Amino acid sequence: MYNEIISEHFMNPRNIGELESPDYIVEVSNPICGDTVHVFLNVSPNKTITALKYLAYGCSGSIATASILSEKMINQGLHALKAFSRKDIETLLGELEPSQLHCIDFGLEVLKKCAEPELHIYEKKEFLVED
Repeated sequence: MYNEIISEHFMNPRNIGELESPDYIVEVSNPICGDTVHVFLNVSPNKTITALKYLAYGCSGSIATASILSEKMINQGLHALKAFSRKDIETLLGELEPSQLHCIDFGLEVLKKCAEPELHIYEKKEFLVED
């Protein structure tokens, strides 16, 4: 059972979608469970996140984690993302069951990759469907 914070963000995710012209697209995947998030970022010249959207695929905990972090990341400097600790993520997510603890590591990986988006660029591919 998920706590109220996770349930609220899963049912009403914030900042979901794609930016029309992102500066960066960062992909974070968990190879064990397959949870994936694509984070679309616009970053100012002084390295502040000015806009952020994401698409998340996975369990409700991972989707909620992306939503919660998206609220915290907007208007943050990229350097500030590196300062987030495991304890900070735990506090943001609230009390978790043992089976949900992977959300903390997933959140840390999202922050780590978004802190240096130029190193983790995901190239969006358009797929053509032939009739």
